[in-house]
Amino acid sequence: MGSRVAPWAALALFVGAMPGPAMHATHAQVPVVGDSQPLAIPSIEADLVSFADVSEAVESDRARLRDLEARLAELELKNTEPLPEPIAPSPPKEAPKEPGPYEIGSDPNFKSKWANTFQAESANKDFKVKIGGRTQIDAVAFSAMDGPNQPPNQGGLDPELADTVNFRRARLRVEGRMYEFYDWAAEYDFVNQINVNNEVYPTERDTGPLTAMTDLWLQIRELPLLGTLRVGNQKDPYGYEHLTSSRWLNFMERSFSQDAFEGPFNNGFLPGIQSLNSNEEGDVAWQIGQFKNTTNPFGYSNSSGGSMTVGRLVFLPIYEDEGRKLLHMGVAGRTMEPRRQYTSFDPKTGLPNGDPINAVRFRSRGDLRNGPPGPLNSIYADSGLLQASWQNMIGLELVGNNGPWSFQSEYFGSWLYNARTTSAGPLNTNGYQPAPGTNVGTVYYQGGYCEVLYFLTGESRTYSKIEYRFDRPVPHNNFYAVRGGGSGRRLSLSEGAWQVGMRYNYLCLSDGEVNGGVLNGCTLGLNWMLNPNARVYFNYDFTYRDFQSTPYTKSNGVVVPSPSYDGSGWIHGLGTRLAFDF
Repeated sequence: MGSRVAPWAALALFVGAMPGPAMHATHAQVPVVGDSQPLAIPSIEADLVSFADVSEAVESDRARLRDLEARLAELELKNTEPLPEPIAPSPPKEAPKEPGPYEIGSDPNFKSKWANTFQAESANKDFKVKIGGRTQIDAVAFSAMDGPNQPPNQGGLDPELADTVNFRRARLRVEGRMYEFYDWAAEYDFVNQINVNNEVYPTERDTGPLTAMTDLWLQIRELPLLGTLRVGNQKDPYGYEHLTSSRWLNFMERSFSQDAFEGPFNNGFLPGIQSLNSNEEGDVAWQIGQFKNTTNPFGYSNSSGGSMTVGRLVFLPIYEDEGRKLLHMGVAGRTMEPRRQYTSFDPKTGLPNGDPINAVRFRSRGDLRNGPPGPLNSIYADSGLLQASWQNMIGLELVGNNGPWSFQSEYFGSWLYNARTTSAGPLNTNGYQPAPGTNVGTVYYQGGYCEVLYFLTGESRTYSKIEYRFDRPVPHNNFYAVRGGGSGRRLSLSEGAWQVGMRYNYLCLSDGEVNGGVLNGCTLGLNWMLNPNARVYFNYDFTYRDFQSTPYTKSNGVVVPSPSYDGSGWIHGLGTRLAFDF
């Protein structure tokens, strides 16, 4: 295509090319017109001395423009696809709308899902239900030195050790929410053994199978001042490991203190009422309640007395990354009247004969159990039944979590006032020193443990701010091992989660004249979590039992001491558990 220079533009170039004072001034912008479109190009007047030079420069620029236009046309012919339409900008996202008001309970229709258990809830989440349970099966084997292996009336374990396979727990649970602010739970354990008469020598007549209740309560949330108010059979807020569910314990059994102080003879569940609350930031929490001090796992009491007040205060000076890094400090206390218990029973019917007394029995089974839950497990330390007027207890908690590392420790102390020995059970029973009926004043027993755990596969413990204790651990990858396709048929493997741990465990049931024994134990653990709902425990435990027995017998109707026996020695145990919940 052609281009031409307008006459006035040519005249301007000609004048600019004339010699004069401005000949060597800075280059000015001179308009050049091509195809009726003005094009501003720098003036080259300082380098041109004649009109011929100007014409030559203009023609050179025209040739360059024609070449560029030809190349552009060639490119357009090669590109047969039309150019894409310009993308319209996306409209700005609307902010999520706040849920509008609705009538609570107006939509009771449920939608179900799986979230570690079967769950269903309404659209407004004012109705929820969870249905599940747990099963645990144990296999254990033991060896012990001569002292613990002696007969029970000579200072040995009662009952004797045995290598066994038992179901430890088998529970069904239903829990939920109704009308937004009401929560409830109902759980029953179908593997249970009970010492009906709380005898020091339990017999087979005291065993199940008897279904026992665990959680059976109703609570109301978001009450002014009270926070959450819970009524029914429940765990009282005494002890960190006590409040931690058996579904995600660090070891197969809780410490010696669970038996001796936290949950003796009642599985740790009591009928009562408690309030749970915290500050707005959630770094300070408290629980306080009133409970009935029972001696059975069935949530009933058929005698007066046994009132118990329990409180717990928790402080979280460090809480980061939803609890993956935290420091937990807590203190708990109990003050109570001892349970009213019968001390003599008809040998044929097993029914009590005589009046009940306010009394406490401190005893502990081992870190591995050789029988179903109940008193037929070997008892490592036993104070016997002590009559008393009042009991106070304290518990201290120090817990930490830092990524794959976690530690947990507690200390427990118990003061039993105006204590005296009793004649309950056979007189040659372990722990009855001095003679029955002897006033021994205030008896102080104590215990505690500390444990450290590490996830080899990098997981971290989860933490619940509802009851301020550890919750369900979740593996990064679930375990599976499958054979792939193809000629090689290579194995595809995912390891699940692996955790190692060590615990030191201590209990002292000897104070002054009353000798119930001293236990020092260490447990090594390896936990394999196949998925969030299933795990396998491997525990090796070795415990030193320090126990000197001086039982009493009757001679011509008079209680006299018999020869002393030394029941001290090491007890070794190896156990494994398959546990799953749904």
